Amino acid sequence: MAGRKNPNIDVGNVTKKRDRNSFKNFVLDVIKDTFIYEYTPTSFSLSGEIFTLILGPVDNSSPADGDYTDYTDIRGYRFVYEDLVVDNVQDYIDVYLYGVKQSKDRYNVNLYNPANEKLSVAQNAKGAVKIEIVFTESITRIPSEVPISAFQIKGKIVEVD
Repeated sequence: MAGRKNPNIDVGNVTKKRDRNSFKNFVLDVIKDTFIYEYTPTSFSLSGEIFTLILGPVDNSSPADGDYTDYTDIRGYRFVYEDLVVDNVQDYIDVYLYGVKQSKDRYNVNLYNPANEKLSVAQNAKGAVKIEIVFTESITRIPSEVPISAFQIKGKIVEVD
């Protein structure tokens, strides 16, 4: 009876993780890179039946001072891939309404810098602090009754420090 032939696996340039610490760091890096963050929009608007969701700066000062420099203020949001230029930011974001994931063909994603200027595709990873999600069609039967807390935005997004 002939034995099974061993597979020919070419390891190539793969870095081998032989010690416990380097393997642990490798696993933690993979987990951190694939982690998805979840946010409720900071504001939203309704034009007829079309929603616009905003993840943007929040002035948590009391009273509001408009400078976004206090400890409790949120200066804005950006995608984790900050130095990477991508052609479609929708690949890095998902929108949920009452826990139901909305189809990506129902909305567009726009990015803005601190001066509130819309960023082009070539600029989209540098300096964005506001993420705007504009729906292109009605997504609910009675839009005026939908609270902001019904929306969840999930993606590779972090708060700007």
